[in-house]
Amino acid sequence: QSGLKMIGDVYENSLAGHRAVLVGVKLKNDIMEEVEESVEELRQLAETASLLILCDSIQALTKPKPTFFIGQGKVGELKNLIGEMGADSIIFDVNLSPAQTRNLEKELDVIVIDRTGLILEIFAQRAKTTEAKLQVDIARHQYAMPRLTRMWTHLSRQATGGSVGAGKGGGGPVRGAGETQLQMDRKLLRQRISKKSRALNSIEKHRQQQRKHRSEMLNVSLVGYTNAGKSTLFNRLTKSGVLAEDKLFATLDPTTRIFKLPSNHKLLLSDTVGFINKLPHELVASFKATLVEVAEADLLLHVADASHPNLDKHIQVVNEVLTELEANDVPMTLLFNKCDLIDNSRRRFLKTEYPQSILASALNGQGFNKLLNSFSNHLAKQDVRLQIDLSYQDQKALDFVYKNGQVFDTNYQPQSIVVDARLPNRHIKKLTKMLCHSTYNRSSKTN
Repeated sequence: QSGLKMIGDVYENSLAGHRAVLVGVKLKNDIMEEVEESVEELRQLAETASLLILCDSIQALTKPKPTFFIGQGKVGELKNLIGEMGADSIIFDVNLSPAQTRNLEKELDVIVIDRTGLILEIFAQRAKTTEAKLQVDIARHQYAMPRLTRMWTHLSRQATGGSVGAGKGGGGPVRGAGETQLQMDRKLLRQRISKKSRALNSIEKHRQQQRKHRSEMLNVSLVGYTNAGKSTLFNRLTKSGVLAEDKLFATLDPTTRIFKLPSNHKLLLSDTVGFINKLPHELVASFKATLVEVAEADLLLHVADASHPNLDKHIQVVNEVLTELEANDVPMTLLFNKCDLIDNSRRRFLKTEYPQSILASALNGQGFNKLLNSFSNHLAKQDVRLQIDLSYQDQKALDFVYKNGQVFDTNYQPQSIVVDARLPNRHIKKLTKMLCHSTYNRSSKTN
């Protein structure tokens, strides 16, 4: 059995409706409260994937065991539990190696899936657009590559006996049908990854063109832990109808809307996929094309759930993912959402610990005036007006300015190009490095 049955060009979502047991693991240096919180999050993930959760169990280990990750005794306990409760799936809150997964499936005779596999399953169920489907397919293919032997357990991997055309008595090992199919499937999977990656690159080029044409507006991206209320906040600010559910990963596809401030300035607001602890590397890599919106934003609005007991851990996880996306240098405003669910003492604590933060509620609009003022203030100081005396030797810098800022005028002269432009302040350092034979001055003109 396997939760990764391959049908044609996609994977069958074979987990919905399954009866599952959750397994968490506390290693030597882990904190039990954090392990319990992670298992509870795994439960929410499993429910999002439409599984029926029968029970959960946590084992304390000094270090992972090479054969099953968990101990032999725990495997026996799970086997009895499966029989008693009629479970057909075991979900681990850790990342298992392909060998550990195979060993557990053989021993327990049920589907075994790890945290990464479950998150990939949810993304596959919820991907709607061509771009999201390509990203998820690439991630699932990469995840499946070392696990392909699970898909061909009904075929022989190694046969012995005389090969075709061999003389009498010839009896060396020959390749069985399973081994041949496995090689063919790996080749096919690599081809699919390559094909889908090319299609994704084509979409990304189109996105780059879109970003180039909208560069005159401030770009604000909403980021945050999944289920922090980003989509609800986005809907209230832009009066949109983006899907907003009380579920993990309710929306995957980034949505961008033009948003008008009370000062009549316009900005672009983008809602992005939520982050989560132990986010699979395959997904981060595949979704980088989409999340480039985050890395190239002028401002990040980090939305955090003020009512969540593990708030600090969620903030840390988001910051770690932003670092992986090379977006940790983008200016960021921290907004504590769901403040209608906390008391005054909690509010005072958050303002003391995070004095630059904004407390708000996407549900009732509390704190929105302060949020809009912060956008206006950032807009006022974000851009720098420049007069660039650009040497023809540094002409590539002009493409950079066009891509990341706004060019008002170019005057081509015999020795140089005089450029009047506006550029976000965070790009000035990179521009300076590109101007090896050129100079620029900050203009006194208003933005």
